[in-house]
Amino acid sequence: MNKNAKNNNYRQSTQKLFFTGSLISGVMLGLNAPGFGTHWLGLISLFPLIFTLEKLHAEDALSFRKRALLFFGICWLAGGIAASIGGYWITNSTHVFGHLPWPAALMITAVGYGLEVGFQLFVYFAIPLLLIPKLNNWDLPLRLAFVLALDPWYPRLIHWNYGALTFSEFPWIEQLADIIGSSGLLLYSAGFAFLLSGWLRWKSGKLSHKKILQASFLYLLLWIIGLSYGAWRTQNLETKFTEPNSKSSKLTVLVIQPNFSLQDLASNPQLAHSKRQQNLESLLTDSRKALAELPQNTSTEKLLVWPESVFPDAYFKSKNSRLKVSAFAEEHQTNILFTTVDWERTQTGHKFYGVSVLVGKKGEVLGRYNKIFLIPFGEMIPFSDWFPGIAAWLRKNIANMSEFDRGTEYTVFPLAEDIQLSAPICFDIFNPKVMRGMVLNGSNLVLNLSNLAWFGRTTASDNMVATLRWRAIENRVPVVFASNNGESLFIAANGKNMSQQLGLFEEGTLTSTVQLQHQFSFYREYAEWVWAGFIFLFLLLMIPALRGRKILQ
Repeated sequence: MNKNAKNNNYRQSTQKLFFTGSLISGVMLGLNAPGFGTHWLGLISLFPLIFTLEKLHAEDALSFRKRALLFFGICWLAGGIAASIGGYWITNSTHVFGHLPWPAALMITAVGYGLEVGFQLFVYFAIPLLLIPKLNNWDLPLRLAFVLALDPWYPRLIHWNYGALTFSEFPWIEQLADIIGSSGLLLYSAGFAFLLSGWLRWKSGKLSHKKILQASFLYLLLWIIGLSYGAWRTQNLETKFTEPNSKSSKLTVLVIQPNFSLQDLASNPQLAHSKRQQNLESLLTDSRKALAELPQNTSTEKLLVWPESVFPDAYFKSKNSRLKVSAFAEEHQTNILFTTVDWERTQTGHKFYGVSVLVGKKGEVLGRYNKIFLIPFGEMIPFSDWFPGIAAWLRKNIANMSEFDRGTEYTVFPLAEDIQLSAPICFDIFNPKVMRGMVLNGSNLVLNLSNLAWFGRTTASDNMVATLRWRAIENRVPVVFASNNGESLFIAANGKNMSQQLGLFEEGTLTSTVQLQHQFSFYREYAEWVWAGFIFLFLLLMIPALRGRKILQ
């Protein structure tokens, strides 16, 4: 065979490996997202990608530059496919409310969001390989430790967690999140992918049978520890929930899910004001009915919850709406939690905020919170200060694009002596630091106010509920999900549903008396030590790596 034929065969095999590895991992990573019922694919979803990267790493003919470009292309393609499947709710929203054709909307998800997912894959799994000249026994645990050390710190617009996605509602293992956080569950998902890679090395004679058995035993031991802890913690929490506790406080929470249509309002500004005012009257009527169904002799504090985007006005700027809410709260002796918008004038213009507000039963404002985590392209344009021309084009050509300023405080609302609330808005909960900061500030009940009508009948709600479950377990705090269009529900501190879910695009009311009692969470109190532990593990594994010694003797 001549040299040209060899080169052609080499290019064809490389291309085949490139596309096959990216496609298989991309599809499985996409189906790993909530809502498909196939989250278990996360156990093997990373393996095809890792296998492909390792095969190309072994090609001596590739220069460092070519190898890096190939690695980036593989990860971006896998990320684009994963984003298109798991994040198709973004495509739907961009098409319906951004008025972009389906191909353009899909391209934004696949290329834009796919770039974020792909670059994360590149940093996690490709960069360590690029820095390792030759693969040896030490590289597999070292690369796993690198992922564990990096994930809690890694910046991302939307929280894509390969560990928590896989083990969402997985019996017992997910309870470990109150020790190692949802990021720490990568120990099991990514750990399995690296273990499979180790078995392939044994099959090819590059790893001894003894060493792979040692690695397998260690991984099995981690499962035994995780399952044992999860079983004990589950039983422990269920016992605490059922036992009478004189130190616990109770709060009756009424979530109104009005299922207001936003599509007509978004596309017809002339209709918006009058229609929204009608919505307020409808909201008050539904609230009045829900309160009337409560037992009349109860002395429990009441909290009425209105989801995001259903309040019609800027509360602090509209006297008429303010008086209506205050009068309703005082008349029915109930506290009211809702979201609104607000703005302030500055020397350079106006600053706009998404705001959650708590009105007390005397009609007074008990507190406000400014939203911290803003939705890219929906509430903010990423890097708009760096690329003002691109930002201006996006504002001009994409409808319903808003720009808000970011809040900075993890606000807690003091409702009663032993009742401290926090009210993150919608995608706030994608950032673990937001909710943890609120709970550390004293919150013993978290109420997430959302409006997912922008995403239609997609898996957006499934993504929100899954993420809220991680936050509940991490912080060991009950969580209420109140959504305009569903699926509203109550989540206990163990991640289990405390109520029936209101269906997607269903109008209704959800009521529950929530018992508030302090539950210890190691992760909530000492997350920095957990992160430091993963970093220490990585540095410890670096020692034999730098010396060229083998880890699994």
